[in-house]
Formats: sequence, C-alpha cells, structure tokens
Amino acid sequence: IDAATELFRIKGYEQTTMEEIAARADVSPPTLYRYFPRKTELLIAFFWKERERLAKALDDFHKKSAAMDAVESVAGLLYLNNSGVRSKAARKLWREAMAALLRTHDTADDEFRAVKQYFEKHIERMLQRLSRDSLISKDAPLAALVNVLYAIAAENYHRMLANDFASPDAEKTAIAAAVEANPRNYIAQPTLA
Repeated sequence: IDAATELFRIKGYEQTTMEEIAARADVSPPTLYRYFPRKTELLIAFFWKERERLAKALDDFHKKSAAMDAVESVAGLLYLNNSGVRSKAARKLWREAMAALLRTHDTADDEFRAVKQYFEKHIERMLQRLSRDSLISKDAPLAALVNVLYAIAAENYHRMLANDFASPDAEKTAIAAAVEANPRNYIAQPTLA
C-alpha cells in the first residue's frame, strides 16, 4: 500500500502500473495481484489506512475539545476530518480514492456508506458530550444535527478537494461559519434547563 501510495503521488494514479507498484514493493506482480487484483483496491486500501491513522487524532481531539466551546469543538472536529489532504498532490490522490470508493457504491451498506457512518459516529459522540456538558440544548435533535453537520463536513471536504480554499485558515473559517449558522439555535446558543 505504501509503495502504491508513493507512486500514485509521484506519477499519478492513471500513470502508475501494477508492475511498477510490485517492483517498488519488492514483490512479484503475481504476489501483488493475489492481494490486490485491481489497482483500484490499492486506492481503497490507502483510504482506509489513512482513516486508521486519523482515528487516533480524532480520539485525541475529543479529549482536547472538552476545554472548547460548542462551535469550536464541532468545527474543529469537522476540520480535523480533512487533515492530511493539504497539498495539491494529496488532494488529487484523495479525489482518486473517493472515486474508487464511489465506484464500489452499489448497496446501502457498502464501503462507501461505511465512510459516512464512520464519521457520523464521531459527530454523534461530540454532540453527546456537548449535551452532557450543557453546551448544547438538552432538547437538541441529535440525529438531525448529525445529518446537518455531516452535510457541512462533506461540503467542505468537496470544496477542499476542489482547491476552493485559499488556505487552511480559510477552510477553518468556512467550517466554523457553517456550523454556527446552520444549527445555531442548538449549538451556538443552548437553552439551559
């Protein structure tokens, strides 16, 4: 996976051959094909490997966010989900990986859906903590907020992949503004019971 990722970043996904990946990984092409019958599967494996790497950062952020207000906590979580995709080459590779996942999307519970569910669980965890800490309204409809916040995260992820932000700070500002504006009555100004 590392050899493929390195070559995808250097040469691009389309220009990289399975034989080049096998050579870089110091394995025979038949061995590579045994584990990854198609190059697309290497992109999907790259995606999940990166998500595993991000899992610790997300868990650490949940702990760190206890000292933050509600908007800062949620916006920070959404921003962190896009971390590691800052360079132009990285964005191109992530676009390829997302396209590979989308091509596998043919059932309601496939890998593409798992991507959404994975991050929704982090959003829900954050909202539950904010509710326990009385930083959001106790009557906040958490399931609906998860959907709204996931939509904000997805929109900003797509904008980031499309090179729509001039800087990471511009992305942070856009996420914070969307979090504060959309579910404002629940996240920015809680009604304490």
